[in-house]
Amino acid sequence: MSIDFDYIGWCNEEVAGHKHDKVWAAFKAGGSWYAGWGARGKAISFKKHDSQFSLMKVKRTKESKYKEVDAFQLFAIFPDFADEVDKRLMYATLANKVR
Repeated sequence: MSIDFDYIGWCNEEVAGHKHDKVWAAFKAGGSWYAGWGARGKAISFKKHDSQFSLMKVKRTKESKYKEVDAFQLFAIFPDFADEVDKRLMYATLANKVR
């Protein structure tokens, strides 16, 4: 499944003594729009959106919490991110676990 990223955000900061190291991404895969998020080393969660417009409304709420990075930076931080998205999204879709 080809993944076309529209937005990749990374949160790497300490808040109230708790270290955050997570990503939130908006992308198109298999003709549908998705948000995908997860912390380094943890499972990735997904939400399917009806349209790019719907997804971009959510993206605007994430921009203040996440620093936008490009795919090169993302893959430097999380080298297997695309493979994990591809594998986990397919599994989640087959298991009907995509909200």
